[in-house]
Amino acid sequence: MPAGDPGAPSPSGPLTAAGLGEALAPLGPFERAPVVAVGCSGGADSLALTLLADRWARGLGGRLVALTVDHGLRPESAAEARQVGAWLTAHGIAHRTLRWRGEKPRSNHQARARAARLALLADWCRRHGVLHVLLAHQREDQAETLLLRLGRGSGVSGLAAMAPVREAAGVRFLRPLLAVPRVRLEATLTALRQPWLSDPSNDMTAYARTTARALLPRLEALGASPRRLAATATRLG
Repeated sequence: MPAGDPGAPSPSGPLTAAGLGEALAPLGPFERAPVVAVGCSGGADSLALTLLADRWARGLGGRLVALTVDHGLRPESAAEARQVGAWLTAHGIAHRTLRWRGEKPRSNHQARARAARLALLADWCRRHGVLHVLLAHQREDQAETLLLRLGRGSGVSGLAAMAPVREAAGVRFLRPLLAVPRVRLEATLTALRQPWLSDPSNDMTAYARTTARALLPRLEALGASPRRLAATATRLG
């Protein structure tokens, strides 16, 4: 099994619930019968994490609830949240939609939407006694974050990019997929015959993260692959 890539039968094969369990183990401890929430937008990464984490939690006698944040920034967002709920209900997974209400920002949309999402997730979990929230950031996300932090002139702490465990607002945010490439998560859903949503904002060149994503293939030609960039962030952490 390749180091840093849990449960990998191949570099691009599906991830399993057992593989996810291996990635979660060092992020605990968890309750004997873990009760966890997952932030699920309906994209490939979060949907794969939700399906696998549900199997992991059930296998330990626990349970999972999927939380979809409807930011209300696009006309179709409410319908997408309903679609995610329908998919997860078909899998027997509890689902809740959290809505970002009030006036929306006119600038810096992505950063403010991320902050609002984390706040909504944390608030729901505090009110329902859930300590652990799983987030689906994966290897390419980590590599992109490192590039963005480099561009901003961050120091060592910033270049550590996203931490696998972050305690904030009374909950523990866990990112078990930081060593897992996106292709494995898409392969997981394909194996389960589960469709997923595509966020059009991922293709909008006005966003810095989209620019960083487009740079990754060019950097890989120089040996700076997402795997190596993510590993660098881990070492700095």
